Amino acid sequence: MRYPQFFSHSVKLGIFLLLGNLLLACTESPGADRIYINGDILTVDALDTVTSALAVKGGKIIAVGTSEEITALADTHTETTDLQGKALLPGFIAVHEHPAISAVFRNFVDMSGFRHRTAAEAWQVLEGAIADTPKGEWIYAMGLDPVLLEGLQLPDRKALDQMAPHNPVFILAQSMHTAWVNSAALAAMDIDEETPDPGEGSYYGRDKNGRLNGTLVEKPALEPFLAKHKNPFKVTTAYAGVLTDLRNAGYTSVASLGFNMPPWLARWASMENLQPRIRQLFYYRGDNLSKLSGSPRDNDDFFRVRGAKFWYDGSPYSGSMVVEQAYLDSHLAEELGIAHGSHGEPVISAEALRTQIQELNECGWQIAIHVQGDRAAQEYLQILEQVYESLSETQQKEFITRRHRLEHGLLLSKEILPAFAKLGISPSFHINHIYYYGDALETDLLGAERTQRTLPVKSAFELGMHPTLHSDSPMFPAEPFSLMQTAISRHSRAGIRIGEAEALTPRQALRAMTINAAWQLGMEKEIGSLEVGKSADLVILDKNPLSTPVENWREIRVLETRLAGRR
Repeated sequence: MRYPQFFSHSVKLGIFLLLGNLLLACTESPGADRIYINGDILTVDALDTVTSALAVKGGKIIAVGTSEEITALADTHTETTDLQGKALLPGFIAVHEHPAISAVFRNFVDMSGFRHRTAAEAWQVLEGAIADTPKGEWIYAMGLDPVLLEGLQLPDRKALDQMAPHNPVFILAQSMHTAWVNSAALAAMDIDEETPDPGEGSYYGRDKNGRLNGTLVEKPALEPFLAKHKNPFKVTTAYAGVLTDLRNAGYTSVASLGFNMPPWLARWASMENLQPRIRQLFYYRGDNLSKLSGSPRDNDDFFRVRGAKFWYDGSPYSGSMVVEQAYLDSHLAEELGIAHGSHGEPVISAEALRTQIQELNECGWQIAIHVQGDRAAQEYLQILEQVYESLSETQQKEFITRRHRLEHGLLLSKEILPAFAKLGISPSFHINHIYYYGDALETDLLGAERTQRTLPVKSAFELGMHPTLHSDSPMFPAEPFSLMQTAISRHSRAGIRIGEAEALTPRQALRAMTINAAWQLGMEKEIGSLEVGKSADLVILDKNPLSTPVENWREIRVLETRLAGRR
């Protein structure tokens, strides 16, 4: 019997492919691609197992055990890394950062207390930039902070006019919630004494005569000045640099909340030697919320859109954090522009936020809300409870599975944590408020009683809420061991211990930066611990954190970071 010619060709092609696959299977190495032996392997699994060796094949972990067990998985093609007693951990997960904003600010004059010790040094840098800038061109700087810069007196419009009579000047505070501009900058933006405040908790500062004093508070007032710097095509190279810095700090995943690069450009900027250098997860805000159409799609290993980011209140360092008890009257509060008796105001109405939560939750998106103050947390809880109670029993179960987030939580009360836990809310704590600002919060802004109740991380652990830690970079440097050391010691830079009862154990701190973060992002089955079947996102350290005194954790160094097994 003769078969049609096309069928004959199909049979030949099928046989060819079958033989090719068999040949490939025969030639492919049966052993591991790489093994790690003779180290301290901190798996961060459910039992916090510590072992000595690990094997990787095809970017996945295929075995964890003793060096003898793992060596047996090697063949002639296997690469062996002898850790020589060094530590191997899951890659850290930066669960709340702003890499696109960090990229924008890479081009600003750095006046921060992380770069300079005194205000005089910071002003000298700005004066040099003014001298080198042609007349009429904008000068952008960032990092002013009276807590971090010794002897700083915050500028006003008049002082900046004297410094830069021929250039528009914009200086952003380290908190990123306040800025200062001169007359040329206000004029360039068509803002004068008749211009109304933007609203949503945002305003233009004025002196006692109602004249603009050059202070800008909160995002609606700030963003028009920053618009031209947010062109993603102008910061692509800087964005790639930020991702590299995160990777070099030991992070293998980063969640970007708020302002983001276009997804295709973010992926391209992440590529190094045709491979991604870090996993990226996006949370949209503002106009970009329209991109959250349909339901989440988690079919990409290295880039995912997780949901939406909202601000309910602002910063404790601009007086826009919403609190029950007014801020203290102090010289620092006055310097920061915090009015007598101020309690702060929400930057979004409860009704608007409730509507957004209902719509996004229904489509399956995760929601992250910036909440700093105790009153803000209470009001946010009421909004969530109203949404939850409006749902059917089946929808309520789905609501809990969304793992909606509460961000920062400076004055989040441990007494209301159980109510948040009941709704499936997971908090991410801005822990280095304690390290960098703990002294100022206690003596000048909140008082000892409130400051000692800040950031209840341990209570969240005990409730099974999977709490995480973050830097909120570029506000603070994205340094995982700085976050963990603060969470364990609860020490400010001056050595004051704040909220000692909420101190984490070293193992809890490591979980907050790894498996808890993976859970919060819905990726705990893929990353966050060193277990068979998970991606080989790894970090090698010069010493084992669990055998290093807590006061020395900031000195631990990252030697190597691998993403899906690739260096």
